[in-house]
Amino acid sequence: MTTPDEDFGRPAGREKPVDEEDVRLADIVRSSHDAIVGGTLDGVVTAWNRAAERLYGYHAEEIIGRRAEKLYPRWCWAREAAVLRQVAGGEQLDQYVTERIHRDGSTVTVRLSVSPIADDTGRIVGVAAISRDVRGARRLSVPPAEPEKANHTRVLLPAGTSHELRTPLQAVIGFTGTLLLRLPGPLNDEQERQLELVQQSARQLLDLINALSRPVET
Repeated sequence: MTTPDEDFGRPAGREKPVDEEDVRLADIVRSSHDAIVGGTLDGVVTAWNRAAERLYGYHAEEIIGRRAEKLYPRWCWAREAAVLRQVAGGEQLDQYVTERIHRDGSTVTVRLSVSPIADDTGRIVGVAAISRDVRGARRLSVPPAEPEKANHTRVLLPAGTSHELRTPLQAVIGFTGTLLLRLPGPLNDEQERQLELVQQSARQLLDLINALSRPVET
């Protein structure tokens, strides 16, 4: 039986007896409403709770042992690599907004906190990420009671136009995310607030473009 620490990226070494605290911690992780994912410093998933299954669509056996890049949109690979380097250096990143790829290929917008995991000697051996779906009511969908009406009134964007609109918006989301992570340098409160407004507006517009690019299923 593994301890919660081993589940979250701690390499197996000297065996540690499982006590009541370990069991309680494992129960908290398992039953949390937030998606909790553990990983190694090189990005391999080592732990995956039930909320992560619900949020991302993968069962634990499908994702544990695979690289976490499977969940990243291509545009944010470099940023996530930078996040991993920061956490490996001992930093904790709190409450930044980014995107992940669901098992069905759709995009999930999440608010993410990433923390280092240290062993008994203080050496950082893994990472733990806690994420929550923040799109909520901003998801654009056709009300089930009126699909026929919506199908007649909604304009479907051509694929080429949709791509041309998405590309700069994804760049805006990516660059503002990098600034909000303070990778280039510190921000004051007003700068952070303004960047969050820019990012939120870009995401709302991207949601609208995505909705107008998909035919309504009847």
